[in-house]
Amino acid sequence: MKAHVEERPKQPVPAEIVGDLLASIRGAFYGDLDGKQWHQEKRFLMRVVTWPAAWFNRRGVTIRPDRYKAIFLGILDGIKVHGATAAVKFWPGYLLRCVQEHFRHHGDAYYEEGKAMRATVERALSQVTGRPQTDPVEALAHVHAVLAPRRTRARSRFLKRQLDLI
Repeated sequence: MKAHVEERPKQPVPAEIVGDLLASIRGAFYGDLDGKQWHQEKRFLMRVVTWPAAWFNRRGVTIRPDRYKAIFLGILDGIKVHGATAAVKFWPGYLLRCVQEHFRHHGDAYYEEGKAMRATVERALSQVTGRPQTDPVEALAHVHAVLAPRRTRARSRFLKRQLDLI
């Protein structure tokens, strides 16, 4: 008979993180609206959910997935309590603005948290044990880049060509 082997804790994958956060947004702000509006705005909302990951990735830091979700859910709770939700006409834009403002005020603390020795030690131990873990924050940052509006990329190429002509 084989010895009982305890299951290792499973790290959430980016799809689960995005799905959980989108479900939280839908429950908090889209509960009484029809599904059509939700589906029309879902792509933009995915950019809202992945924006903090791009912020962390640009600075070269990462945090645990559960901490990422806790930060984002804290922002949503703050919006529900203190936000001017009655005047909102376009939820994704409002939510993105709130997330960006939150990181403008609290980003330094999150940056220090990501650079802390504990995070570095955890990453080193996962590599030493032979179980390197993929960084979900980095994967979410890539999702954010993929969801970028095509118009801005095309416009930047156009401007570069115009500058080359001058």
